[in-house]
Amino acid sequence: MADPQLITFRDSLRRLSPPWLQNGIAQKVLYAMGLHVDAFGDALVAGVKQRLPNVYSDESLPLLGRDRRISRGRNEFTANYAKRLTRWLADHRRRGGPYALLSQLFGFYAAAPFALELVYVSGRRYSLDTAGNITRDDIAPRSLADPAKWAQWWLFFHWPTLVPDDGTWGDPGDWGDGGVWGSSLTGDEVSEIRLVPTTWNAAHPFGTIVLLHDPDSLLWGYPIRTWGSGWHWAGVGGPARINVR
Repeated sequence: MADPQLITFRDSLRRLSPPWLQNGIAQKVLYAMGLHVDAFGDALVAGVKQRLPNVYSDESLPLLGRDRRISRGRNEFTANYAKRLTRWLADHRRRGGPYALLSQLFGFYAAAPFALELVYVSGRRYSLDTAGNITRDDIAPRSLADPAKWAQWWLFFHWPTLVPDDGTWGDPGDWGDGGVWGSSLTGDEVSEIRLVPTTWNAAHPFGTIVLLHDPDSLLWGYPIRTWGSGWHWAGVGGPARINVR
């Protein structure tokens, strides 16, 4: 059975050297040479392991994420992010489809999950619950559609922690600051919300993210309702929209 103890280059050099090189200044020179080779070998092994998420060190995760186009959520746990980086190739094979998009969003917001609905212009709806389960059904969101755009989807964020502004004239902020009318989101936060849908969108569809911070937040035409059903236009908790292309 092989000795499990690692034999270093510096020890090997001394062991394989003739007796007159195993002592004194000669031994010190060989030791210094072997020490550098050992350091190079350690760096080589570390470099290979760094390509494996969370195997050697989590310091490489940002670089791996950028290389593999897998964005990390602001509060996403390291173990969860490393798992997504591990399956990146299989996930990218499905990029552009609803299941890949919703799965990435679930991972991105895994620290505080909320329900999501992805509705296509055809009426096909994919719903993601807070446990990561995706279900599919069909509705008729015709009033949401823009006739000039044949490929469209709407992504509804049922986001209870979103705190909107009251949407009145004179609210703090400037036009063109990158924020969204009807919410207190900053330009950086809007960019973060767009990040995953933009990356995992197909090449041709136009998307709209709809932020619903409250169960009573309603969008004109969705959910499908009839006149006199108990809610009114421009009620409290109106949605905020973010376009994606």
